[in-house]
Amino acid sequence: MRERLLDYLLCPRCSGELTIKKADQIKDEIREGTLLCHGCQAIYPIINYIPRFLSKAQLGHFQQTWRNFGFSWRRFARIYSDPRDFLDWIKPVSSDFFQGKLVVDAGCGPGLHALFAAQFGAKEVIAFDLSPAIEVAFNNVRRWPQVHVLQADIYHLPLKAMFDYVYCIGVLQHLPDPELGFLNLVRLLKENGCLSIWVYGYEGTGLVRSIIDPIRRLTSKMPLFLVYLTSYWPTAIVYLLTRAAHWIQARKSSPFKESFIRSLPLGEYLAYMAQFNFSYIHNSVFDQLIAPITWYFRKDEVEAWFKKAGLAEVNISSRNQMSWRGFGRLTLDSN
Repeated sequence: MRERLLDYLLCPRCSGELTIKKADQIKDEIREGTLLCHGCQAIYPIINYIPRFLSKAQLGHFQQTWRNFGFSWRRFARIYSDPRDFLDWIKPVSSDFFQGKLVVDAGCGPGLHALFAAQFGAKEVIAFDLSPAIEVAFNNVRRWPQVHVLQADIYHLPLKAMFDYVYCIGVLQHLPDPELGFLNLVRLLKENGCLSIWVYGYEGTGLVRSIIDPIRRLTSKMPLFLVYLTSYWPTAIVYLLTRAAHWIQARKSSPFKESFIRSLPLGEYLAYMAQFNFSYIHNSVFDQLIAPITWYFRKDEVEAWFKKAGLAEVNISSRNQMSWRGFGRLTLDSN
C-alpha cells in the first residue's frame, strides 16, 4: 500500500478518517501494518501490501462466491490481457476518457482492467475485489504506481465520494442485492462523475437460462478443479461454433451474412467471441458454471436503477444481444 491511498479511504463503519499504524515499509510501499479509524477505533490490517476491509461475517455471507471466483481468477490470472473486450464492455466510454481521472474498478478480478485504465492515462485507479484473487490483481498491477488495490466488498466500501469514473463489469449479476450494489457505486461519484456497468440481459438469453442455469445449480457446488476439467468439453463445442461464425463472417460474397448470424441462437455473441483464443473462451464457460448467484436483467430494470439514482445522460445499450451496458453521469441536479 502506498501512503497516498489514505487520501481516498475512509472507515466503512463510521466514515471516519484513517491513520496508518505499525507500518513495515519497503521503499515507498507499506508491506504490513494496520489502519486505525479516528472515529470508531476500528482496525483494518494491511497484509502483503493490501489493505483488508473484510470481517469474518462479511466473508461468511459471500463464502461461496468468494471461493469460486477466487479460484477462477487465480487459474486465469492473465486472461483479460486484451483491452478490446474491456472497451467493448464500457461503451460509449473510450480510452481517451480516462486521461487525468480518478477511477474505481469495482470488482477488479485479476486487475488487468485497472491496468488498462492506468495505461489510458488515469491519474489514480483504486481497484477492489472481495475474493483472495486480489493477490493476483496486486501482482499484475504493482509496477504501475498509480494503481492501488484493496480487499473490500461492495456493500461496505471504504472509499470517499470523490471519483471521476467508476466502472463495474460482470459483478452486479452475482450479488445478493444487485440494486443496492449499484447505488453504493453511485455514492462514490463526485459531481459530473460517471458510472459504467455491464450486466447479463434477460432478453436474448433464453437458451442460457433454460439449459445452463439448471446445470450451474449443480456445478457451482461441485469441487472446483473437477468443474475446471469437465468444462473443457463445452468449451470445445463453443470454440468450434465461434470458428463457424467466423467462417460465415469471412464470406464476403454473402450479402445476408450479418442478418443470418443475428438470427442464429447466440449468433452475435459467437461471432464476437471468434476473435479470442481457446483459453479466453474456457474462462467464460467456466465462470458460467461456478457462479452461485446469477441474475438476468431486462433493459427497463437497468434503466430504472439509473433513474432511481438520478443520473443524467443515461445510455443503455445491448452487447451481443445478450447483455446490457449502462452509462450515466452524476450532475448537480442529481443531488
